[in-house]
Amino acid sequence: MRFNFLFSALLLVMLSACAISEPEFNGFEGYRMKKIDGREVQLEIDADIENPNWFAFKLKKSNLEVFVDQNFLGTLHLDKKVKLKRKSSGIITIPLQAMLEEGALFSLMKYAGKDKVDVRLKGTAKVGVFIFSKKLTIDEKRQVSGKMFKNQGN
Repeated sequence: MRFNFLFSALLLVMLSACAISEPEFNGFEGYRMKKIDGREVQLEIDADIENPNWFAFKLKKSNLEVFVDQNFLGTLHLDKKVKLKRKSSGIITIPLQAMLEEGALFSLMKYAGKDKVDVRLKGTAKVGVFIFSKKLTIDEKRQVSGKMFKNQGN
């Protein structure tokens, strides 16, 4: 009896983990640079994200390539887990580490003078519920204000 209950509960969790709906990314609210060391930049991004799932899940280690106006700027790394609450939407602070290409900081200053800039994030993100994980392919393209690339991004 106890085994059947545990097996049923485990099966239910496994099936629900396979049916993860992708979170909805609604845009950036800003960013803060924490540390710049050569081409390595530690920053926090405030993103407006909605989790439509009935369960919370964690965004795990992820790597994304960043393109601005079709020019490769560098790679973003998420090293810390970020928890997305169930059936929620709002601003989530995501700590990232960026490894920029040579001259990328000067390119960002060039984009700061433009009204609109195309930003593309491409790569994979790993999400998980309990012990179950799933890799999501990300290829998001958004148009943002060039003002976002000024000093502190706010």
